[in-house]
Amino acid sequence: MRPLPFARILPSCLALMLAMPALARSQAPPAAGLATEVRQLTVAALELPSRDEGQWKQRREQVLQLLTDLQPDVISVQQVLQQQGRNPACWLASRLRYSCDFVTADPPSQSVRHGNAMLSRLPVSEDGVTLLHPPGTFSAAGMMRLRLGENDVNVYIARLRPEPDEANARQHQTSDLMTWIGATAEGMPSLIAGDFSASTVELVRSTPGFQPARRNPGAPAASGGGASGHGLDVLFQVKHFGGIRQQAILLPADGDLPGLRLGVMATLRLQDVPATTE
Repeated sequence: MRPLPFARILPSCLALMLAMPALARSQAPPAAGLATEVRQLTVAALELPSRDEGQWKQRREQVLQLLTDLQPDVISVQQVLQQQGRNPACWLASRLRYSCDFVTADPPSQSVRHGNAMLSRLPVSEDGVTLLHPPGTFSAAGMMRLRLGENDVNVYIARLRPEPDEANARQHQTSDLMTWIGATAEGMPSLIAGDFSASTVELVRSTPGFQPARRNPGAPAASGGGASGHGLDVLFQVKHFGGIRQQAILLPADGDLPGLRLGVMATLRLQDVPATTE
């Protein structure tokens, strides 16, 4: 695997934990009539119902069934708490038979690690990680290069909610991410799945060439991570993708457990635009 170029030399504590071998589902070669489907990509950006281990165990089978029904190609899970090696996002991946990459700035020796997770049922050829400044609990960004039919697609994951959440800090983090994308995308179609505290106007202005998939920004996520600013979404390059539809990811009520909005899923179509090396 050829390593990706990085925007900077990373500290030794920064790690991308490959939580398990890629378990991407085998796919038969598409028939001619299914060519359009191969050029479609579904990406979910979500948060889990709770970071409390006990509460998570109450709802994890329900979340698993929901994602089994939706069958997104890629799942971006924000604000994942890994304790003593137990990772709820990677538990989901193992049950769904997806690959799972846990992206964290915390060292492996730390018993409790905070990060985000990238899950995929498509083949992953390359992955990478970088640090966003100013540093914070969720300041690592990750990427996967996926095979979609006959095309390679880059999916980046980030949580752009700096602490404190100030305009200069948001601009710095977003600039770091865009610089890294410029250094690693290699002209291939790219997406950003994540949680964004900037307003929609600020987000679009700071990510030139990308467009949010969500048409109703501002709706809160389950655990409040998207309660301010644009929130959870998938940003896509307008020169490479067209938006087909987006839908909220809703976890139904279950007995005394309330219904929750976990995030959003975007269905995108890869456009017939040849990639050029930038």
